[in-house]
Amino acid sequence: MKPRGRPETSRLAKFIKLPALSPTSWLTAKNLFSQAFAILVFAVQAPILGPRAFGLISIVMVFIGFCEVVLAEAISESLISIRQVETSHFDTVNTVIVLGSIVFGGIVYAGAETAAHIFGDAELAPILRWMSILPLVSSMAAAPAAMAKRDMLFQTLALRGMASLLVGGTIGLILTLLGYGVWALVWQALFTRLISTIVLWMAVPLRLRFRFSRARLSDLMTFALPTLLSRSMNWGTGQFPRFIFGLYWGATELGLFGLGARLCDILLELTLVPRYAAARVELRRFATDPVGLNEAAGRLFFNMTLFAFPLCVGGAAIAPDLFHAWLDARWYGGIVPASMMMLMCAPFVTHYCAGAILLAMNRQSSEARMSIAQTVVTLIVTLLFAPLGLIPATAAFAARPLLLLPVPAKLLMSQCGIAGRTIFEAQRPALIAACLMGIGVTGLRIALERHVSSVVLLPVLVVTGATIYCVMISILRPEFVRDFLGRFTSR
Repeated sequence: MKPRGRPETSRLAKFIKLPALSPTSWLTAKNLFSQAFAILVFAVQAPILGPRAFGLISIVMVFIGFCEVVLAEAISESLISIRQVETSHFDTVNTVIVLGSIVFGGIVYAGAETAAHIFGDAELAPILRWMSILPLVSSMAAAPAAMAKRDMLFQTLALRGMASLLVGGTIGLILTLLGYGVWALVWQALFTRLISTIVLWMAVPLRLRFRFSRARLSDLMTFALPTLLSRSMNWGTGQFPRFIFGLYWGATELGLFGLGARLCDILLELTLVPRYAAARVELRRFATDPVGLNEAAGRLFFNMTLFAFPLCVGGAAIAPDLFHAWLDARWYGGIVPASMMMLMCAPFVTHYCAGAILLAMNRQSSEARMSIAQTVVTLIVTLLFAPLGLIPATAAFAARPLLLLPVPAKLLMSQCGIAGRTIFEAQRPALIAACLMGIGVTGLRIALERHVSSVVLLPVLVVTGATIYCVMISILRPEFVRDFLGRFTSR
């Protein structure tokens, strides 16, 4: 296989005429569809299943998610980082990751009874046994996902994500309505991963082969080991708290915490993840251009904050009415945790931007150090605050990225030569506009909530918040608004 340096056409393009969108636009479209569809499915499932069912799945994913988040992503990142990649690299990845996922899935299957005993819930054991196949199914997508990213085939990744979520979510929704309880969520997860892997292999110009080369494995490990450490830290940051919280609180309160985390994830997927994924590849061209990198970093920070800040601040401001209009009383204990978790997205902008820039500059070890710091703080916060209950523990958990802001900022300045003012001044306009919007929306909600139902008040708050934010951005960044309107008018 010749070294890959230019985009190729995916197999999907031969059968489907795809619109010419930028990589960020494709990923944003995928995330918009995915999150909108997920919200639709969840809106039906949550009142029927209640928080306990989602808490059980959260506990299960503590054990299952390691292969998806750590092994598969580390291998995929290593394939992207290798400058001159060959077919044998992909074949070696297939062999290594399949063997690893089979071993890991076997451990999960064998330890199902033990895990159920630790959490005091017998229903966990059969769920874990069925879900133990997920590591194998998910890891099979690592090689084609890396190829699609290398060749900038983000439309392929977007369509794959939308198709899998549509099929899996539909199956989960049908089974929920038929009364399958938590098993509706189990089969939803299984079919989502299965369809995702199948579609991806059908779409990319890559054959599924299992071969092993020690030299190719050595190439991969050069980049995979730091990324493996980084992803392990990220996985620990997300899953260790669920493990500890589940032990202290049980499945129901863990489900309330999980809802807040889910809303936070929705905001991250819509506002940060698409730009992070595209920037991680696009910024590689500035490896020898520090001036261009500074300018590109400033644009990245501003573009990420432009939508992330108003959505997280606005989401926290309207959370009470959102819960009352959407969910039943079993979920009301999650209002305050959800508000705090959505606010957590704001400082995450700096962390995501730093991660994308560090990886683009092949500073995997620095990105790993950032992840280690996050994991250490998360472990300490979780162990100290879990015994205090849902609200104090969530507050401490949500404060982590804010307390750790100096870490990514220092790494960007020392490792990539990014100026400190580039990092923070680019975020200031959106932060000021979002804070003023949040104050206005909160004041209006307090004034009207006793007189107007949540169903009627919710859209009023959304429109008011959007108006305030747009006006403030027009005042703080008029040149951006003029440029945007000019491009829109020309189209």
